[in-house]
Parts: sequence; structure tokens; C-alpha cells
Amino acid sequence: MDQIKMGNFMSELRKEKGFTQKDIGDKLGITDNSVSKWERGINAPDIYYLGPLSEILGVTIKELLNGERKRKKKVKKENQKPVLEIQNVSKKFGSKEIIHNLSLTIYKGEIVGLIGPNGAGKTTLIKTILGLYKASNGTISICNFDIKKEFEKAMEKVASIVESPNLYEHLTAYQNVRITCLLNGITDMKYVKNILKMVKLNNRLQDKVKHYSLGMKQRLAFALALIKKPELLILDEPTNGLDPLGMKELREIILKACETMGVSVLISSHILSEIEMVCNKIMILDNGYLIDIFELDEIESREHSLEEEFLKITSGTKNQIGGDV
Repeated sequence: MDQIKMGNFMSELRKEKGFTQKDIGDKLGITDNSVSKWERGINAPDIYYLGPLSEILGVTIKELLNGERKRKKKVKKENQKPVLEIQNVSKKFGSKEIIHNLSLTIYKGEIVGLIGPNGAGKTTLIKTILGLYKASNGTISICNFDIKKEFEKAMEKVASIVESPNLYEHLTAYQNVRITCLLNGITDMKYVKNILKMVKLNNRLQDKVKHYSLGMKQRLAFALALIKKPELLILDEPTNGLDPLGMKELREIILKACETMGVSVLISSHILSEIEMVCNKIMILDNGYLIDIFELDEIESREHSLEEEFLKITSGTKNQIGGDV
């Protein structure tokens, strides 16, 4: 990290925003002299100030550390339909803020990997998108439906598997499928059969779900999610507890659904190798802040793995900072 470059960048951004050093200090609860030292490259901000400071200056934490804005990659015309739009969303539990002023757009057909350390806020963000938690600030829209104003219409466009498959285990797989079809008004059984064939369960539909392996339960949960014909599929740790074969099967289903149905996917996982094999865009969350978001091919062009990039970025926010106010 080049402290001089970072300091010059901070100074430029502050002036663009029309702030004085005292304004920044007041917002952060520190002296303007401390801000001056940052801008002159004498000290670097402590990690606890990075998130709020980047938020004030309107850049990501990684951009702040690098001392420059990242060049935005143009989205192809065919992918310009926003499926999920998150604008300045924060989530508080009491006085504790878990998600900080986060903005994100996912376009049709994208598979976006959400990664971050334990406690980064990944599941909280997912549950907020799904309306299980109410956002404290900001807006969330799914296919242009604001989840606060048009919740039911927004939820018609999304399917999810959060934490563990929600199945009727005392019933057969076929009965689970029928219930899902009835609840969602699905009558196209040819479409349903194609989904079941995709997840490789068409020969085990009469078995009770309680006799399924974990991998089979996950594949059935995928089928029930896809039967709804969602525009957006949200997955929280979908490969958790699966063996390598089960991971491979789920990866193939995700890619096939995206290719044949045009569904967009937001997937959270700790298994970076799996994320690397299935996603085309990555977002890194840490302490509730969006640290960085980038296309996967940006990593490939640097000739190192997603794991190496992840460790570099997250250690950069923790270990490469001076530690002085």
C-alpha cells in the first residue's frame, strides 16, 4: 500500500465532495490534524475508520487502499436488464450496524459470488434482500419491484435456498413437487419434468425425502426453486456438507439453469474454489462493508487464484493499515 498515493487520493475525493479536513474529522470523531496526516501520507487510517471513510468519500475500501478508482467494466447490452438493484442499504440490530450503505446491481444471466469472512454480514444481506429482515435504510428492487412497496410481486420473481433445504421429509419427492406446483400455479408439467431431469431425480420421485442423501435433498430443493420460474435465484452455502460429487452436481445445475433459463444467481459460499468455477462476478463483504466487486476474468488475467485475491484484499484491510488515527 502506497500511503502517499492513498493520501493524495483521499485529498482529491474530499475536495470533490466539498468537505474540509475538519468536516471529515467531525464525521469520524477525530481531529482534523489526524485527517491531515492521512492525506500527507504520514499515517494511514486504522481499519475501524476505513469503512466509514470510504462511505463518506464515495469509493470502495479497496479503491481507497489502492489510491485510485477502479475502471468500470462495460456491461454487454444483452445483460443490461437489472434483476436485483440494491441502493445504499444498511441494516441495524439495535444500535449495531451490520450492513453499511451497500449498493449492488445484478443483471440478467449473471452468477455473482458473495464471499467474506465469518461474521461479514453475508447471511444478513441475503435475508434482507428476501424481506426476512427489514432494511434500516436504502432500497431493494427485484425486477423493478421495490420489496417495501410491492413485496409480493418482487417475491414472485425470486427463489432461494437459505441455510438448509426446506422440504416435507415425510412426503415423497413427487408430493413435494406437486405442493410447489399448486402453491405457485404451475400447470406446465412438461417444464416440471425437464427440471426434474436436469437435477437427476426423475427416477427417484416416489421415494420419501427422509430417505434421500444430503446431495439428493439439495438437488430436490433446487428443483422446487426452479419450478417457480424465478428471475433471481439466491443460494446461501448450497454446497455445505456435500462431498465432491455432490458439489459437482450442484455446480452443473447452477450453470445449466443460467444457460437454459436465463436465471440470475447470487450465491454465498466459503468454498472459494467452487465460487471460482461457477461465478462470473465476485463481491467481497467484510464487517458489513462492500470491499470490492469485480469480474472473475480480472483475476484470471492476473494469473492468480480467487483465494489469493481474497486473502490479499481482506488482509489488506486488516494488516496493511498503519493503525494510527
